[in-house]
Amino acid sequence: MLVGRLAAKDVEKGSFVVVVDAVPRVWRNNKAENPKSIVGKSIEIEGVFGKFLDVLVTTRIGETLEFECKHDGGSLIFPGELLRKVAPYQPEDYPELPEEFRGFRGAVVAVIKKKDPETFELIVEVQRIKDVWKENAAKQPESIVGKEMMLAGFWNRKDAYHDLKVGDQIQVGMQHIGRQSDHLTVAEFVRRSESESMKASRQDPSRDGKMSDPVKGFRGMLVGRLVKKDVERGTFTVTVDAVPRVWKNNQAAAPKSLIGKNVDAEGTPTKMLDALVVTRIGETIQFGALHDGEGSLRVGEVLRKVAPVQKGDYPELPDDFRGFNGILAGKVVKKNEHLWELTVVVTEVVKEFPKDESRDAQTIVGKPIMLSGFWNRKDAYHGISVGDRIQVGVEHPQRLGDQLSVIEEIRKLDE
Repeated sequence: MLVGRLAAKDVEKGSFVVVVDAVPRVWRNNKAENPKSIVGKSIEIEGVFGKFLDVLVTTRIGETLEFECKHDGGSLIFPGELLRKVAPYQPEDYPELPEEFRGFRGAVVAVIKKKDPETFELIVEVQRIKDVWKENAAKQPESIVGKEMMLAGFWNRKDAYHDLKVGDQIQVGMQHIGRQSDHLTVAEFVRRSESESMKASRQDPSRDGKMSDPVKGFRGMLVGRLVKKDVERGTFTVTVDAVPRVWKNNQAAAPKSLIGKNVDAEGTPTKMLDALVVTRIGETIQFGALHDGEGSLRVGEVLRKVAPVQKGDYPELPDDFRGFNGILAGKVVKKNEHLWELTVVVTEVVKEFPKDESRDAQTIVGKPIMLSGFWNRKDAYHGISVGDRIQVGVEHPQRLGDQLSVIEEIRKLDE
């Protein structure tokens, strides 16, 4: 399987040229010595036929394709199973395995991060190794813990696959068959494992209704790729990639369970319709989202086109830091003047106030945070530049969100 940007195409001949960005899968019968050496090179694929020609017709030069191919001794041939247009290549969409994990056979506990129903694949983040089987050949199975990987092989387990959702914690037996590939194959069972959020729901049955509909009562900010739009009606649908802000009056029980889901929005104010006009399907928007208990989300305060979500754009707080109230010092690494935000890498927890409710404030040291709440401190905000070292009093008012609010004077620190 290859992923690459379309450089040329000849629909009549059923051929195309791509610049390869990734080799997400290598089949077991592969005979190439170094499949990933093709990354960055231009290659030609022949033999596209039937319904797959429509994909070539609708894909423009520069857009990205994912497809299967094989070398028949003379040229690369399309075997006729998968050819589709996909989002521009992002490394996190095609996670690579640690070398010490290759050859793994066993069971893991993992959280589902992405789901691709067309290819019956999951991207999961491994929480822990549950079991290592006798046939295991991985030198260090634990090297995958905390990392993401691609899991395939659900063709004979379609019912189990369709029952899984993004955010679920699962236990699954798997094997790494092709040592040159970065995907693992389901070998045995797939079952949900009770995560902390599931336990909380079980202990508090009143939360079940909210958990089943993560949109209900949501108030905050969403970032996602545009799926469809109706400018005249002021409505649109996005696939949520990030939940950068959860406001204090939010009533949704699990806002981050929206990630990976399609959500509908309506009620776009007239002054914000221009943002819908200039945003194409597949591009990313950020918007304030409010849900009043019924119907779709409505748009509030902000709607703008932004860059595709990259890992690290919207930093998440360590769980032990949530509820913090005190003074932090750190270095400014990003400044978003449109939303009056700063991203700061924390270098020191200067002081914890009596109202502090964090379990371990020191877990934030060395990590990035997002600071907001500069509306009443505009002069101070304008005086800060990327690279400055600052000290600021902050609070974490919404445990389900990742943004910190400024509550005291902000000042620069001398070098």
